[in-house]
Amino acid sequence: MKTRPLLAALLLAAGCPARAFDSVVAFNELNYHPASAASGGEWLELHNQQGVDVDLSGWSLTSGVDYRFPEGTVIPGKGYLVVAANPSARPGALGPWTGQLSNGGETVRLRDNNDRLMDEISYGDGGDWPLPPDGSGATLCKRSEDLSSATSDAWTFSPQQ
Repeated sequence: MKTRPLLAALLLAAGCPARAFDSVVAFNELNYHPASAASGGEWLELHNQQGVDVDLSGWSLTSGVDYRFPEGTVIPGKGYLVVAANPSARPGALGPWTGQLSNGGETVRLRDNNDRLMDEISYGDGGDWPLPPDGSGATLCKRSEDLSSATSDAWTFSPQQ
């Protein structure tokens, strides 16, 4: 039975991204272009979409920024975890990471401890992406915590930092 190619063709024809991730930990918010150095710098937030704790020991952020989560890092069920370039400016944040988030847009990946791709965002500062996060002090955030990170229509902006 050849249902998989047919299903993939139907999803593509419907405008649905064919790439899907099965991770329950996903990108939720990014501060990729802070308004000023006084604002605490770049950071990103992960959200655990599941009701149980997830051990992130050995997981990593790659592309644009590089960070490996230390042993014992757990994101609580339905909880959040912030990773920052300058964690001392964001109380409770992990970090620092190496590299930086591009103000013009780029891809950031979340990988598990086996280097498996768990989530990915390829954000931009134009086109279908919200403009306020590009230097105004607003952040790029999900419209709903449970949406996929893959498409621009899942994202909006938040003036809160």
